[in-house]
Amino acid sequence: MNENRILISVSQLKIMSAKHILQEAGIEAVSVNKMDSAHAGLFGNIQLYVSKERAEEAIQLLTDEGILD
Repeated sequence: MNENRILISVSQLKIMSAKHILQEAGIEAVSVNKMDSAHAGLFGNIQLYVSKERAEEAIQLLTDEGILD
């Protein structure tokens, strides 16, 4: 796999916000929803991936924007 996971969350809003910020900066991001649909979001998470080459830049950008701690 040529991508790094940079964010895990149960909040779809947080993932969508992070994805938008990254896209605005020209960084392609892919989300993978691993939520269990049978349990209305009680189990699982949503993961956000970017390319290994842009991972450090993406993490810094999301940290600056307050998405990551």
